[in-house]
Amino acid sequence: MVGWESIHSLTAEMHGGILTLAAVCIILTALAQIVMHFQQSMPKSIVKAAMRARGYLDATGYVAVVAGVFALLLSAFTGSQAWPMDALLDNAVVRNKIVLTVFATTLWAMVASVRWRFGRPLWTCPSMAACYTVLAIVAMGITSTAGSLGAHLTKGESILDFVWNLVGVNVLQDLLLSMDLALIISIISLIVIIAVLVIRRLSGISQEQLGQRKCTKWSKWDEPIIGEEKVAKK
Repeated sequence: MVGWESIHSLTAEMHGGILTLAAVCIILTALAQIVMHFQQSMPKSIVKAAMRARGYLDATGYVAVVAGVFALLLSAFTGSQAWPMDALLDNAVVRNKIVLTVFATTLWAMVASVRWRFGRPLWTCPSMAACYTVLAIVAMGITSTAGSLGAHLTKGESILDFVWNLVGVNVLQDLLLSMDLALIISIISLIVIIAVLVIRRLSGISQEQLGQRKCTKWSKWDEPIIGEEKVAKK
């Protein structure tokens, strides 16, 4: 019979791969948008590749973010089933991993919410596109750090160790939190999520519409559309 430890290892690898795909696609979409904006000074081959790929990259990134959030939640569940709760909370490194996973889930949920609410038109606003991309990068960084802690717990090392050595950070020591502090941070994160949802509901911001007309007054950026090269040829 397959144990919860093995299932957790599978789900951890799954959410890591999906969210890596999401982050890469979002970053590449942002780069493609920059290429299209400065296409007059770019090589035609690069412009053509950016035009052809950016719509697919944006869509893939969006789907991967949504799938990754559910995979993160599934991974958290399997992790809680793999070991007794007392054993989890008694280990400071595990507490750090739990807190970082909560942060990562919150940030990825924000990424998914922004893309779901505003759709492709968010790429027509450079400031919003930049915030969306930076948010995904930060979320991926926290996810990677949590994954690195998990690798140290199971294998004693992580493929990201060279990064921590480069920046001079010992993730097994510098991030250590007490159980009470880890619990407080987790509760605060949950409260923030609930508060944002309540404010969104009461303020009516969800009814606001973002479209190209609100950005084209000062921006020449356009949406990344799937099959746009064929449309352009017509």
